[in-house]
Amino acid sequence: MKLKKINVGILPCLLMGAILFSTGDILANVKLPAIFSDNMVLQQQSDAAIWGWADPGEQVTFSGSWSSKSVTLKADASGNWNVTLPTPKAGGPYSINIKASNSIVLNDVMIGEVWICSGQSNMGFTMAGTYNAKKEIANADYPSIRYFYVQRQYALHEFKDCPGSVWKKTSPSTVSSFSAVAYFFALKLHKYLNVPIGIVFNAWGGTPAEAWTPAPVMRKDSTLSLYLDRWKFIQDNAGKDSVAYHIALNKWRKDSTGLKKPAEPQTLYYFKRPWREPSVLFNGMLTPVIPYSIKGVLWFQGESNVNYAGEYFKLFGSMIQSWRARWITNKDFPFYFVQIAPFKYNDMDAAAQLREAQYQVMQKIHNTGMAVTIDLGDMKNQHFTHKKEVGDRLALIALAKDYGFKNTIYKGPECLNVYADKEKVIVEFKSLQSALTMKGTSLNGFEIGYQLPGTDSVVFKTTSSKIEGNKVIVWNNEVKKPVEVRYAWLLAGEANLMNKEGLPAFPFRMKIKQK
Repeated sequence: MKLKKINVGILPCLLMGAILFSTGDILANVKLPAIFSDNMVLQQQSDAAIWGWADPGEQVTFSGSWSSKSVTLKADASGNWNVTLPTPKAGGPYSINIKASNSIVLNDVMIGEVWICSGQSNMGFTMAGTYNAKKEIANADYPSIRYFYVQRQYALHEFKDCPGSVWKKTSPSTVSSFSAVAYFFALKLHKYLNVPIGIVFNAWGGTPAEAWTPAPVMRKDSTLSLYLDRWKFIQDNAGKDSVAYHIALNKWRKDSTGLKKPAEPQTLYYFKRPWREPSVLFNGMLTPVIPYSIKGVLWFQGESNVNYAGEYFKLFGSMIQSWRARWITNKDFPFYFVQIAPFKYNDMDAAAQLREAQYQVMQKIHNTGMAVTIDLGDMKNQHFTHKKEVGDRLALIALAKDYGFKNTIYKGPECLNVYADKEKVIVEFKSLQSALTMKGTSLNGFEIGYQLPGTDSVVFKTTSSKIEGNKVIVWNNEVKKPVEVRYAWLLAGEANLMNKEGLPAFPFRMKIKQK
């Protein structure tokens, strides 16, 4: 059984686009993708990429009202054209004029800072559901913050457009459907920089990182090719698994006495969600906005990859590099992401391993940063409501690393070293601009492990702990020879170490050195 790789909701638009392209010799009209429209934001002081379609060889002239200069070019043999317009410092509103056999004028164009915000449901979590939503929405009168929602679509080939997507100004009447993380990030930047902010939002709940990664990248790597193999297995087995499942389900419905309701097979779960297939969201939702000139990317995802946490470092790092490789206007853009928050996953150790993989990406992939949310999660709800803190923490990273606020403390304590001092363990943290503290009256979240005699297994126990300067002293009177310490691992929901600015410590695990 083959899947139809298209969102039926956009089919009429796509068919109309096909008709227009096929009759180009008659219409002779220059056309733009959806991202170029009234109310858009262009990246300041950049060579802003603009592209579109026309008749083969048609001459097209471009100009921005901020400059007296214009650029003229011809569409190639396939009718494609692209141009770069140098943009000034932040400001506006401006207009962009495009002239060929027809004319297009884009009005109310702002020049400022543009960020892509992508991932899954916690990035998509809207302002309507966030903590203190009523007050935040009522106060959201910021017309210089603009929001472009990329319509949901997925495909096995790369789409060139996202029909129906539009730029919106931020106001109490529009903001309730905006991503809360994206809005609060933009709001903090806007207040600090006093420039227009553009958010290009393309997230889809419940989606794994492989859906956002180009297939060729996975195909040429022996580890990542497993994602392609798994999906083929799903397609090959979903049919027979579905038959067996529904037979069992009908039997249970007729007589459930003493029977456990049959679980839906994993193959069937994935098969009914084709937007989770490797590469289809990269093709459907990212390529339509490449290479729109941007400052950087924000990413909030990982929950859907917990079951394969051991592969996430390779997958996520490869995804970041593949995005950068395609962005010809900025091949080294900053990529800032959110570490998954505490939640009662079926496999808590796997969730901790995924957080560790995210931390390793921050350490090893150039120009990345991570906002820690270990203090914000809800063990009963994967979609915690405190999204303002997430947006603010991402903004702090950007302000410190990209906008010259060098003295801004933008992250919490990071473990530097651990060693044993008799039966106690000393946890040293990196040199701090801000002192260690804790939320609440007792320090929680630490575990120390000892080796089970005659085995390679390490058993962990909770600890007593106290802060001394830039160190934390942890111990358990039952553990005489500690070999490992970890923080916010299985006890992620209880961890409460932070700095004076209220930024939480990074989760970690580390072998113990003997002093």
